[in-house]
Amino acid sequence: MKPTFQLLRLPENAIVHVLQNMNLKQIFIISLVSSKTKSLVTSFGIKARDVHIGISRRIRINVYTTKSHFTLSIYNDPNDKNELFYADITPPITDYFKYQSRRIQTTTPFNFSDWMKHIQLVFCYSQPLDLGFYQYCERFEVQSLKDAIGNVDVLSVAGQVTDVYKKEVLKCFNAPNELFLERNPFDEVCEIQKIYIQNYKMIAFPGVYSLDDMLLVNSEKVRFTKPISQKQFNQFLKHWIRGSNPRLQYMFLSIDNTDSVSSEEPLKGIDCFDVAEEDQQEICRKYRIKSYYMVAIRRKDGTPAVIAAEDFLNVLCVRFIVFY
Repeated sequence: MKPTFQLLRLPENAIVHVLQNMNLKQIFIISLVSSKTKSLVTSFGIKARDVHIGISRRIRINVYTTKSHFTLSIYNDPNDKNELFYADITPPITDYFKYQSRRIQTTTPFNFSDWMKHIQLVFCYSQPLDLGFYQYCERFEVQSLKDAIGNVDVLSVAGQVTDVYKKEVLKCFNAPNELFLERNPFDEVCEIQKIYIQNYKMIAFPGVYSLDDMLLVNSEKVRFTKPISQKQFNQFLKHWIRGSNPRLQYMFLSIDNTDSVSSEEPLKGIDCFDVAEEDQQEICRKYRIKSYYMVAIRRKDGTPAVIAAEDFLNVLCVRFIVFY
């Protein structure tokens, strides 16, 4: 058996010295011991730069600082089969989590809201959280999660989540800054278009999208991954030149490069000019992109933009960057 000592019987300056030499998860565990250790850990002023919550069979809370991170896993589903046990996150319970293959039981009953308040307090985090829903998340009620978490900064919904649950998530968490939606849960086109017209900072969608969908997007940054035709991209550029998508700053998309249409098709009928090599290198550095070909265009009101292209297998990866 490894030797132990009574940490809390040490003088306070000695306790502080010991805690300062622990890793982030050890410090978090100590913060759960008593009100005294909670206050001590809080007094360190450790600031989380990001907190991400992942909902699946369990709830994973990932805390990131500038130097380290740790993951807390709670509401672990005891069932190894596909059948899910419903988890009520409202009442306080004595949950457990694992550390170095050891099961640690909490002495004070916590509900999910208590866990979040504790983490946000001891790690000085008051910003909206990042939230992701993944396979088997259906065991948790969406409204209860909303009540505990509030508004979120980034919302991700995986493709394996059922459409019914996806719709409930989008209804309850309806004001994120960034939305990553892996699959369209709606049967009616007008419903997904209601998502497009919202003024997100960022939206990412890998499904099929039309020219109308592109023109409805009201986000600053957009990421489409399903390849479109050269003609569709050409039509979008002509609409943008005439004034569409006024908030757009950055769009990533891919163009199907397997058909026999001329490589000139994406820019057909559009006034454009090559970007100087030095400027091209600076843009690639600033936006952390690669491009073998870059051209500049202008909107009718004079707003400049560049189109940066890069071949990848049978698609042309395109970044459309607008400068305001």
